[in-house]
Amino acid sequence: MKKAGLIVMLMGIVMSSVLAQEVENTLSHSQQNWLDKDWPITDTLQFSLPNEGKVLFYYNEEEFSTEELKAALEPLMKRATRFPEFETKAFRLANNFAPTSLDNVKNKIDRNYVRHLESIELGIPVGIDFTAGYFTPEVGFRAHLNLPGYSLGASITNTVYFPDREAGELEVNSNWFLNGEFSWNKGQAIVNNEQTIQVGILLNQGSYKLFQGTTIRAVYRHRLSKHLFIQAGLVATDNLKTFYPTIGVRFW
Repeated sequence: MKKAGLIVMLMGIVMSSVLAQEVENTLSHSQQNWLDKDWPITDTLQFSLPNEGKVLFYYNEEEFSTEELKAALEPLMKRATRFPEFETKAFRLANNFAPTSLDNVKNKIDRNYVRHLESIELGIPVGIDFTAGYFTPEVGFRAHLNLPGYSLGASITNTVYFPDREAGELEVNSNWFLNGEFSWNKGQAIVNNEQTIQVGILLNQGSYKLFQGTTIRAVYRHRLSKHLFIQAGLVATDNLKTFYPTIGVRFW
């Protein structure tokens, strides 16, 4: 009896190893051995696709129930229309490791096999910075191409500088920057510009005191709420020989 139980256990471990070699979300050798020993594969959930492809999910019945997995995966699989025809894809499910966790597997399928509508987002960013000891309002125009997981875009912005008054006259300097932007939202297939890196170059010589010669500005922007962002960065001016920090807020 003990011998039969040992054979069954060994067969389960061997089957787990064979199946694990076929999955899309592989683990390291040591992690795979630990998972196969403590949480061996006991069940398989199969989805048959309209294009005659198949998607298999291997899991342990003590960690997931079939009903639980069906409820979590069926809506996603209905939208996952980019799986190849006549092929079988397999995924290991186990929340012990990040690559095999249910949430990460769902995000991977969403990114790679769900068709997302690419869109162009237009905006008018408005805000104010504190740059080299001066408050500098900014307004501009931005366009982004939204793709699954990230977006690429460009903007043209006007950083307004008010020099110290002379003879009671108010002077306004406009400084136009052309910017390239990259935004992403970690772990999500839909981008809403949670984080943005912007690099821009000064197009005109608007302010001889604040910006001189060749000027490049790089900032990191983080979303706080739906329409509010904070940002911090570095300005290199005077033909890239003078550097100073900049911080600010943006709306939209």
